[in-house]
Amino acid sequence: MLSSPAPDRNRAALFALLGWMLCSAVMLWLFRADIPTLAFRDADDAMRLAQIRDWVGGQTFWDVSQHRVNPPLGGPMHWSRIVDMPIIALILLFKPLLGAACAEILACAIVPLLLLGGLTAAAFIAARRIAGPIVALLSVALLLTTPSILVQFTPLRIDHHGWQILLAAIALCGATDDRPARGGIVATLAMALWLQISSESLPYVALFGAAFALRHWIARDQAPRFIAFALTLGGVALPLLVLLRGPNAAMASHCDALSYVYVWPLVALAIATLAATRLIDASTANSRLAIALIGGGAALATFALTGGSCLSGDPFATIGPLAHKLWYLRVMEGRPIWEQLLTIRGLILMPALLGLAASLSAARATQGEARMLWLTIASLLLGATGVAILVMRALSVAHLFALPGIAWLLTDLFRRLRASSHAFIRVAGSAALALLTPVAMSIIWVIITAPADPNEEAGINCGASQILAPLRTLPSTTLFAPLDIGPPILIRTSHAIIGTGHHRNTAGITTVIQAFVDSPDKARAIITRTHATYLVTCNGLNELRLYAKTNPAGLAALLAKGAPPAWLEPLPARGPLRLYRIRPE
Repeated sequence: MLSSPAPDRNRAALFALLGWMLCSAVMLWLFRADIPTLAFRDADDAMRLAQIRDWVGGQTFWDVSQHRVNPPLGGPMHWSRIVDMPIIALILLFKPLLGAACAEILACAIVPLLLLGGLTAAAFIAARRIAGPIVALLSVALLLTTPSILVQFTPLRIDHHGWQILLAAIALCGATDDRPARGGIVATLAMALWLQISSESLPYVALFGAAFALRHWIARDQAPRFIAFALTLGGVALPLLVLLRGPNAAMASHCDALSYVYVWPLVALAIATLAATRLIDASTANSRLAIALIGGGAALATFALTGGSCLSGDPFATIGPLAHKLWYLRVMEGRPIWEQLLTIRGLILMPALLGLAASLSAARATQGEARMLWLTIASLLLGATGVAILVMRALSVAHLFALPGIAWLLTDLFRRLRASSHAFIRVAGSAALALLTPVAMSIIWVIITAPADPNEEAGINCGASQILAPLRTLPSTTLFAPLDIGPPILIRTSHAIIGTGHHRNTAGITTVIQAFVDSPDKARAIITRTHATYLVTCNGLNELRLYAKTNPAGLAALLAKGAPPAWLEPLPARGPLRLYRIRPE
């Protein structure tokens, strides 16, 4: 197929569309058992649905706190309504026809696949601009089979991670646009939305800004891309913040979300860049470098004034030593590569490094603007890989940026193999190219390096509807439960809980951990202060095993042994769920 004439743009786009539809159908089939019961695989997805229900139920647009967490104070959150909007739109659309429950199920199943459709389109457009329709189609095929990307777009995966990958792809479209000003605006609008969704976008904002500034310095015709990026980012970020967070957000200081700390440096970037372009003639490379340095310098100087404690670079520095040790450091998706298992290290690096080598090879094999595009891809991929090395969950963006280079490499090698005069080389070599795809590399690496899991209960989903069913028979009250099953309890019952794995509720997180780790007498005093009526555990939770290991004489260890203290009255329960009535002192 690769040796045949290149398909026209419409036919190539149609093939990409069909690929997305096929992938969506396969994933709906694979998750058919989970969808009807909203069996979320991640607690963040459950918490997202709880946030959406609260909004539907009358909670104000700007209030994203969870008021059934750590009552009466509530659990503060930093999430964005942007992610909620398409889900709630579909719920409201389908609710009159199907009822509230079915509308929720349909929305939670469809929205991730719609985001995947947007990602497919953006990846196709970017790759086609770089290397033509064949490489673009192969990039889509790689995208729709890459586990590290698809895992964020499966049905019921309604948290914000899919949004981040999609917006990164749209920004990549802006970086490859042959109309510099339009490309700068497109990339900036994607970055501005990403900033509203997560502060994890900040390194990518700096990365794209640096790439655009470098091209602006090298070639005068690329100046509009950088200028548009700087002016649009500073002009849009502040109004969006006020629109989505409320008027007070412009002066609120938070390290874990777009706030006063970060938004005013972006405004300074826009103002300084605009002033520099008015005062400095951009006809020479040195003058264009001066414009970029003035804009970037103004942003950095402003951040030095507004940053405060955020200058340390750790948005979770205030969560407290106990929560830091027994919760934050155990969230491995947020940890650097040197703390990961060998299996995870390979999964992070192999596609990214192959894509980087392939992108540089493509740059070497091309000339003119095509070479510059490949070098831009390589620089963005290098930076994204650096982010993934520091934060494991960022690997999806790095792998996305690696796909055009891998597709080009596979295409180039296939053409070389087809030109061989030896039939064995043509057939065997062409088949062996499959080993260079991200999915093949990932499978082989996992088979070679993955350790055997001695924990037979690790596959239990303690947040499943049937496991938590006994809780629905209780009158509405406050439950003292582990962090990991807090969000499922919120969406499957009317109860309140003390803590979830969301860092702004430092008090609730610390209370839960402290009680399960402490001796029964101390735990009783902690739990009594929460006014919880029942205590809930689940035998399949690694969280509770960690607490038991931390203190073999603590409450979690005693409960794991089936020896609850006298102030906990065991109640009948089935499966792995354990329920205790808390006797008053």
